[in-house]
Amino acid sequence: MKKIELIENCFGPDVRIDDESLFVHEYDNRNPQLISDLKSQVFDKLKDIEDKMSMDDWTKLIEIIVDRSDDYEQDEENSLPFESCEQCGNWNHAYIYIKKENDTES
Repeated sequence: MKKIELIENCFGPDVRIDDESLFVHEYDNRNPQLISDLKSQVFDKLKDIEDKMSMDDWTKLIEIIVDRSDDYEQDEENSLPFESCEQCGNWNHAYIYIKKENDTES
């Protein structure tokens, strides 16, 4: 990845890696493997920098996983909504996600 572009335009967000957009539209005639390979490069780069990532970075990644994956559901009973800490004044919360049961798992 020699060049990365983060773009926001009339059509929404876009990412271009080495002048190739990750956005796939209905008239896109590029090989789907090209886009898949670019996305894999992004994940490889994350692996390369994992030791430099902050807890904020990890939180954002995990939020994406639990938001987009069908594998997890929020444990609303044990999660804690935002509440102010009497000691420091911060707004604290705890959201708990449990992997869904799968009939095919042993």
